[in-house]
Amino acid sequence: MRLYRRSALLVWLAIVAASAWWTARHLVFTSDLTAFLPAASGRLERLLVEQLRSGVASRTMLVAIEGGAPLELARFSRELARALATDRRFDYVTNGGAEFTQGARELGLRHRYLLSPTVRAERFGEQSLSRALRENLERLATLEGTAFKGVLARDPTGELRSLAEAAGQGAPASRHGVWFSGDGARALLLAQTAASGMDAAREQEAAGALMGAFQRIGAGPEYRVLISGPGVFAARTRAAIEHDIGWLTGLAGVLVLLVLVLAYRSPGPVALSALPVLTGLLVGVAVVGVLFGTVHGITLAFGATLIGEAVDYPSYVFTQRKPGEPVLEVLARVWPTLRLAVLTTVFGSLALLLSSLQGLSQLGVLSMVGVLSAGLVTRWVLPALAPGRGAPPRTLPFSLVRAGLAMRRAAWIAWVLLFAALAFIGARHDRIWDDDLGHLSPLPESARELHQRLSADLRAPDARYLLIATAASREAVLEKSEQTALALQKAVDEGILEGFDLAARYLPSEKTQEARRAALPEAQDLHRTLARALQGLPYRADAFAPFERDVEGARGGPLLMIEDLRGTGLDLKVQSLLATRDGEWHAIIPLRGVRDPARLRSLAERLPAEARASFLDLKAESDRLIGGYRAQALALAGLGALAIALLLCFGLRGVRKALRVMLPVYAAIAMTVACLGLLGIGLSLFHLVSLLLVLGIGLNYSLFFSQAEPGTDSEQGTSLALSVCFLTTFAAFGCLATSRIPVLSVIGLTVTLGCALSLLNAMILGGATLRAREAR
Repeated sequence: MRLYRRSALLVWLAIVAASAWWTARHLVFTSDLTAFLPAASGRLERLLVEQLRSGVASRTMLVAIEGGAPLELARFSRELARALATDRRFDYVTNGGAEFTQGARELGLRHRYLLSPTVRAERFGEQSLSRALRENLERLATLEGTAFKGVLARDPTGELRSLAEAAGQGAPASRHGVWFSGDGARALLLAQTAASGMDAAREQEAAGALMGAFQRIGAGPEYRVLISGPGVFAARTRAAIEHDIGWLTGLAGVLVLLVLVLAYRSPGPVALSALPVLTGLLVGVAVVGVLFGTVHGITLAFGATLIGEAVDYPSYVFTQRKPGEPVLEVLARVWPTLRLAVLTTVFGSLALLLSSLQGLSQLGVLSMVGVLSAGLVTRWVLPALAPGRGAPPRTLPFSLVRAGLAMRRAAWIAWVLLFAALAFIGARHDRIWDDDLGHLSPLPESARELHQRLSADLRAPDARYLLIATAASREAVLEKSEQTALALQKAVDEGILEGFDLAARYLPSEKTQEARRAALPEAQDLHRTLARALQGLPYRADAFAPFERDVEGARGGPLLMIEDLRGTGLDLKVQSLLATRDGEWHAIIPLRGVRDPARLRSLAERLPAEARASFLDLKAESDRLIGGYRAQALALAGLGALAIALLLCFGLRGVRKALRVMLPVYAAIAMTVACLGLLGIGLSLFHLVSLLLVLGIGLNYSLFFSQAEPGTDSEQGTSLALSVCFLTTFAAFGCLATSRIPVLSVIGLTVTLGCALSLLNAMILGGATLRAREAR
């Protein structure tokens, strides 16, 4: 026996030491919520996910200043933009003001003949030039004309004006020279951070720097700055997860400890009860880290649920102890039932373990490994550490077993509630699921509303609809997207959508640039044509010499390259709209103001091969993926339930006994689903996770109720065991229900409700031994 104890302790210490060493040296935590979202199924969807996680769009901050008169807001906008422009944490800042768009304007003026889609040979003919010169005379008399008066001598054909008008179609409103919301209540800015949007720590640092800069510009207390964007969301999500990991795990541990102290009245059993929990959590986290490389913060917070589950196993042992009885003898009596309790929870975790979602799979590994480790420690390590004859635990002034017998007289109420729950679920089967991924966000509704409001103010494209053109090279995809744009412009003219954006607008393909350059006339031809066009007009003969020099320079100059865009902000725009993956180049074409998605999809499908682009409805795609994962989860849950049923039939040596153990738990699951529906809560994948936990824990209750015998020592032991186990479970999952992270809150609320109903149903509907003895 001594050899057995020494061997068990040595193996346990070795596993704990190895897990602790690996965790300390190699464990990496993450707060990226995409681990709990469906993996994109197609290459284009995967491309978009990568862009959203690490592309230019992920580094964009939407900024607004509000609280005062427009003139003052404009002044603070300029001062804040200047402060951020010199901060190394930001690559680019703009508020639409002249000083921040100067580079783009100079680039447009210098390369206007390569950029302007209106450049054609006939545009430089005598009639066209004469008409343009006359229109310029009329325009100079208007307020609009004063903006282009300075460049009239260089650009009488209005190429720069055409570029500015095209850019202005998707630009925010402007007041006092900077961007404003349409109602004039907010001055607007855009900032690109140097860090990736998924680098939550550096994004938090950048947001803090922005807030600090705003405080230093001297705005009064009535002014406030608003910030939104993917990086801001990542920083806030990380903060929420870190807060809940520390706070909820600590609170659950304290409450569980309090329950154990009140039950055992001795530090020995309390300390020993913590060993299976801590071992399960440590080994589980280490295994997750080894298998996945990183451990999600939600997975770690989910470890708090192990406190409520794994502490049950030593509780079943210590509460069943008779006066003077060694732990080893207690285990000899209760281990067959306890083993079934451990294995049912392990089998219930199969649906999580086999999930295609990495986040759910991590939860499954942690649950399975943690519970199994806790069960093994209870069986082999506790007897080695507590071999003596300890004092019995506290006795309760009531008996759950006898309360259950009394409540069976009203068992018909439970049956009525069960059939009502099933009827409710059947009537709402088509409305019972919630596929809205937004409900999984840890951000408050106010933060999401702010993002939508600022996106609308800045006239950002609709994030739902996209066209993506694909080709073998960057040049080829630019050419292809230009052909796609021709068809899209017709759709704009027909009112199918409001507008669109594409990289070729800022970096035309070399083929298009060469065609525009070839359309420019030679110097002598242009000089003669211009002289004839000037006849009868009040311009000096040499007034447009700069125009002639610019045309000649463009004819012999180099093509526009992406390197030429650096420092203008347009390079970031192009980078956000072009991407390469798996040897292919993709032009992402965001769509704005889509009014008829069906016609737009039909249009995309009918495009010729040289203009072919894929139409993506991201919401429809996410709904389809969620539906697929739900079907997969239900199938895996069914597989787990079947495995549990077979296990119980084998362990209890009878189908009828197994059914009596399972009935109270499945009834509780049906009642829980109905209660959630009555509360207006739709089911998500994480409710399925929770219901699997309810299945495992509820079966523990039902198993031990089935073994209780009224009038014997097991009656008091079972009552105390189930009281302690339910209270510890309620403490752990009740704390989880208060989390700000919807994933954790869903699990906590559902498991707390489900376990309470499981206990009541086990008392009313379960207990084969009780029923048999009562009949005698």
